[in-house]
Amino acid sequence: MTRRLVAALLVLAMSTPGAARAQETSRCEARVRGLSGTLDVDARRTRVWYWAWMAAGTALLGGQAAIAALTKGNTQKEFVAGAATSVFIPAVLLLHPPLVLSDAPLLDARLAATDVDGRLGDPCVVSSRAAELLRRDAADEAFSTGWFAHTFVIAGNIAVGLFLGVAFHDWAGGVKQAVGGSAVGELQILTLPTGALHAQGLGLAGSF
Repeated sequence: MTRRLVAALLVLAMSTPGAARAQETSRCEARVRGLSGTLDVDARRTRVWYWAWMAAGTALLGGQAAIAALTKGNTQKEFVAGAATSVFIPAVLLLHPPLVLSDAPLLDARLAATDVDGRLGDPCVVSSRAAELLRRDAADEAFSTGWFAHTFVIAGNIAVGLFLGVAFHDWAGGVKQAVGGSAVGELQILTLPTGALHAQGLGLAGSF
């Protein structure tokens, strides 16, 4: 009887760590899948936003430059200023595209490389990398929608408006540039998808 009890206890002791490891692996895999899904959705929405604003910025630049070429006087100066400020829209998008656009495919590729028959080979290792990418994308979105972005857009357009007023005495055009340019810039900032930032705020980078 004693031998049977000892044998049963040994079996239980050996099986408990294995069960615990399996449970932890399952939790890690669920977390990784959740983080990957969050970044995929955020990247998909951000890609639409990116190309929409790339097209809008290019259209504003080209349209105002064309009108400036066909007009004279203050009207021409106003559209030259408008075209100059519109350059920032595609330029910023080209120089600093949202990080989630590259991070989401990067995580998907990592998952595909470790996937074996529908299960991840090292989910607990990948989960830390997935959380790191989410935090990085959240920080990028926080910066792109934070006080610096708003200050840059509003102060920059006010500066261009003041230039029109002081240099060319076109205060009406200066007001239009300050208000209109700031409105377009603020719209671009406020429409940026922030799925990673929202997930980070909910604490989903740490656990899912």
